[in-house]
Amino acid sequence: MKPSPIRCFDGNAKPYEPFWTFRNESETDSGETEIEFYGPISEFLWWGDEISPKMFKEQLYQKGGGKPVTVRLNSPGGDLIAASVIRATMIDYPGRVTVKIDGMAASAAVMVALGGDVIKIQISAYMMIHEAAVGLLGYFNVEMLKDLIDELKVINSGIVDAYVTKTKMESEKLGKMMAAETWMTASEAVAYGFADEIISGPAKQASQVANYTNLLKTTYVNTPSVLLTSLQRNTDESERRATRLAAQAMQFITNKE
Repeated sequence: MKPSPIRCFDGNAKPYEPFWTFRNESETDSGETEIEFYGPISEFLWWGDEISPKMFKEQLYQKGGGKPVTVRLNSPGGDLIAASVIRATMIDYPGRVTVKIDGMAASAAVMVALGGDVIKIQISAYMMIHEAAVGLLGYFNVEMLKDLIDELKVINSGIVDAYVTKTKMESEKLGKMMAAETWMTASEAVAYGFADEIISGPAKQASQVANYTNLLKTTYVNTPSVLLTSLQRNTDESERRATRLAAQAMQFITNKE
């Protein structure tokens, strides 16, 4: 019997259900197979999960076929283990991987972005880095908390190493940026070396992340107000559109009767 993974984000996903979407070459503007990560990088922990990582790798190699692929990101973050495994899988993939940040790559989503050979960011998009954190459930004594702190320090060190590899920045500087929960505009992300190129064309709509406005408000402390306003506007527009469609459907049913 498969073990039930631990949920780390509220949502409607089921265990071992893909939180990514593959689109064939014929369906994309890039002319390449695309993988969309719109939403949390897994609503469940990948620690001890041998199913989801295997599934992602098999789908990447099967659908990508060793040819260039494009990864599209609009994610508030998620499970660092999942992000790290995805990054490693993308790095090992034989074809070129282009990452396009459509809305945001925050927290663990930055690690996914770093799996790309080239990272492009929409001019209106953001990236965010911060220190590793864990939600505590249950009771812990002093020694247990000390062990947890040591583990978080090790995790932080691994994150910094990945950032240094991409950006060539000093680890001390990156550590300070992480401690301060640093949100970067597109130009700042390129200046720091987290992204390689700014995309100035029309942004692909990725309104799913608008559902996570409350997460951004409650989990992070420095979320840019302009980003929250934009996400709320997308949510309001989606709700108005749903109301209009429901009214039209009701009118159609009434007319039929």
